[in-house]
Amino acid sequence: MEFEDLRTVWKSVKPHIDSQFSEDIANGALAKRNDIKSRLLKRAIWEGIVTGICCILMALSPLWSPMKFPYWWLAVFCSTIIVTNLYGVRIYRSIRAVNLWDYTNKDILMSVLAVKKMYRNIELATASVIIPLMIWLSLTPMFINTWRMIFTWGLTALGFGLEYLWYKNNIKQINKLVNWDKDL
Repeated sequence: MEFEDLRTVWKSVKPHIDSQFSEDIANGALAKRNDIKSRLLKRAIWEGIVTGICCILMALSPLWSPMKFPYWWLAVFCSTIIVTNLYGVRIYRSIRAVNLWDYTNKDILMSVLAVKKMYRNIELATASVIIPLMIWLSLTPMFINTWRMIFTWGLTALGFGLEYLWYKNNIKQINKLVNWDKDL
């Protein structure tokens, strides 16, 4: 008789336990995604700050730089940095707009794909402007066969190498918004 009573009590309690367990898992998943989203937003803010500082230093380079870059080159380079920073603000807003608590997985996936597409496009556009500009600059008479040419190529390789690593890390973090359970 006790066994039957225990069985009936268990059957009446089991659905509540299962639903509580599922809610705890879902809340944990949402908290993990929210942490990832916060990390991405902080990275985007730091990206904007560093890019803004680089733009200011580049614009003021005739005052301090021994390289003496041509003014037309500085104008193109600074305008590219400004456009990149404005696009970064757009990416930041897109990440911030993702509502992890109300969106379905499909909505989150669509938002992540849109952010990744924007991020990829700005990286390709920036590279397609800056790389030819740096190569052209390093092959001008003022730079050819001097330390400036080697310095320009070295900075270009270093800058794009670091940018590539930053990009890959950001894409990995963005992917975690969808595939959060891969790291658990």
